[in-house]
Amino acid sequence: MRDSKRVVITGLGVVAANGIGKEAYWQAVSQGTPAITPLSSPHNASSWVAGAVNDFITEEHIDRKMVNRSARMTHFVLAAIQEAMFDAQIDMVQEQPQRVGAVIANTLGGMDYVLKQLQTLYTRGPRFVSAYTAIAWLNVTNVGQAAIRYGIQGYCKVPMNDTAGGLNALGMAYQAIQRGVADVIITGGCEAFLDPLILQVMARQGVGMLTDDPHAYRPFDRRAAGLILAEGAGICILESYEHARKRGVPIYGEIVGYGQAHEANGLVAPSSNGTYYACAIEMALAEAQTQAEDIAYFSLDGRALPSADEGEARALHQVFGSQLSQVPVSVPRTMIGHSYAAAGAIDAITALLALKHGVVPPTLNCEEQEPAYELPIISRQAQPFARHEPDTVLLGGRGIGGANVVLALKKGSHNG
Repeated sequence: MRDSKRVVITGLGVVAANGIGKEAYWQAVSQGTPAITPLSSPHNASSWVAGAVNDFITEEHIDRKMVNRSARMTHFVLAAIQEAMFDAQIDMVQEQPQRVGAVIANTLGGMDYVLKQLQTLYTRGPRFVSAYTAIAWLNVTNVGQAAIRYGIQGYCKVPMNDTAGGLNALGMAYQAIQRGVADVIITGGCEAFLDPLILQVMARQGVGMLTDDPHAYRPFDRRAAGLILAEGAGICILESYEHARKRGVPIYGEIVGYGQAHEANGLVAPSSNGTYYACAIEMALAEAQTQAEDIAYFSLDGRALPSADEGEARALHQVFGSQLSQVPVSVPRTMIGHSYAAAGAIDAITALLALKHGVVPPTLNCEEQEPAYELPIISRQAQPFARHEPDTVLLGGRGIGGANVVLALKKGSHNG
C-alpha cells in the first residue's frame, strides 16, 4: 500500500552527449538525433565510438579551484544540479537544511582524475600529485560536494548498483520522502569514464563493446552485440506534494510506483530469465495502481545482448500478456549510448519531458527487430501518444549480478 505522502518532481537538470540542459536535450531526443561519435583521444588509435559530452565548458558551471580539485563526473553532476535547482525554484535560504537531502548514484567513480594523477606521478614525481586524489575519485564525492555547495544536512545516500543505480537513486529518494525523512531530495546519477583504458577493461568484461560503428547499439535487433557506453549526468528534484504545492511551483510528474527484485546471479550480464524483472514490473504497477491502457510507453533497459533482450521481452509478455501490443516500448538511450549509473536518471528526465509534450521518443538502430520478441517498439522517429491521454511511463533497469528495477512516473500539472 502506498504511503499517504505523495512525491513529485519539480526540477530537471541534464548533461548528455546530445544536449546540455533540458531544452537542448529534449530537442535532440524528440528529433531522434544520434550523438554517438568517435572519441577524440591521442591514445585511441582504433577510433572507438562512445556517447561523449563534447561541448561541456566546465568553467561555465564550476569555479576554477573546484575544476582542479574534482573529477569530470562531479563537474557534470554539479552542472545538472545547478540547472535542476534553478528549474525547481529552490531557495535554500527558505529551506530547513536538515530536511533537504541528496541521493546520487555512481558506479565507476572519478577514474579520469586517478589516471591523470598516475601520469603525473610517473612523469613529474610524487610531490606533484594532488592531495585531492584521496577524495576526488570516490563515488561519495558527488553527494559530498553537493552538500557543501548547497548546505545540505539531511538524508544522503550513494547507490552503487551497476547500470540500475540511477533508478535506485530515484526510488530511494522517493521512499525517503514518503516516510517523511525529507521535504526535498536532489537525486539522479552521473558517470564519466570514457578513457581508452577503462573502455578496454569494460569490453573484456563484456560490459560494453569497442567499435567504430556509431549505429552498433541495437537492442532487440537481430544484430544485437552489446552496449555502446556513454558519460553524462541526470538530476531530478523530488519533493513531497505538500511542500511543492505550498511553494506554488510547476510539477513535471509524480513517482507513483517502485519495484525491485534481485536474481543473485553473480557477475554476469542480465539473464534470459525474465521472472524477476517481471516481479519488479508487477510491484511498480501494483503500487502505481496502473493498467496497460494508462501507459504512454515503457522505457526499456535495452542491454543489446541477445540473452538479456530475450529476458526483458519475456518479462513484458509475462506481465502484460495479450495487452502488450497496447504498450509502446522504446530505448531512447540508443541515441547517446548507455551512461551506466546516469542512464536511469536521464531516462526519467526523458519520460517526464515526453509526458509533457505527448510523444514517445524513438529507439534508433533497430531496423531488423528480432521477431521472436514480438515487442511494439517505437523506432526511427518519435511518435505522438497513440491513445487518449495516457499519463504514465514505466522505466526499467537491469544490472550485472541480477538487479531488476522498475519505476513508474505519472504526468504532473502546471500548478500541481
